[in-house]
Amino acid sequence: MSRRRQLFIGFLVVMAFVLEVAVFPEFTLFGIQPNMILVIAVIVAVQDGPVQGAVVGFLGGLLVDVASHQVMGVGAFSTAAAALLAGLMKDFFMTYSILLPVILVFILSMVEMSMHVGALAVLGQEQLPPLSIKVFLASAFYNVLLVFVLYPLLRRLRFPRKEDALSINRPDAW
Repeated sequence: MSRRRQLFIGFLVVMAFVLEVAVFPEFTLFGIQPNMILVIAVIVAVQDGPVQGAVVGFLGGLLVDVASHQVMGVGAFSTAAAALLAGLMKDFFMTYSILLPVILVFILSMVEMSMHVGALAVLGQEQLPPLSIKVFLASAFYNVLLVFVLYPLLRRLRFPRKEDALSINRPDAW
């Protein structure tokens, strides 16, 4: 991953954090707000690999943990684990269209939510978020809607590495 792409994704994660804290609480569906950081982490895992996705998920989840009143590190763990799974699962699918991140975000939204609530329960958190099929599906569908906005943006802005750009432009590279 090039330095420019790293900076762009870092900027995108910070903007997603600001949106999740300041704007998205006003746009809830069944009491659920979208998890933009999870969507970004899954897309990065699909495009750049499981390790990069896990790093983005961990750092973005840590930002959300700092702003929340829950146990520190649970969001970072669950988001990083979901992004790592996305990067590992992408090889089992035969498509690299927008359908791949849509399927992965739908499945991993529910997995991440389960891991998050499960970790909070294990750590003895008294106020657990409500769990029901309606909440799981609303969260997954809400996150899938974000894929249609973020995937084309992240795909279009894949900055080539300097070495790749130089090898393409060399006449003897053929």
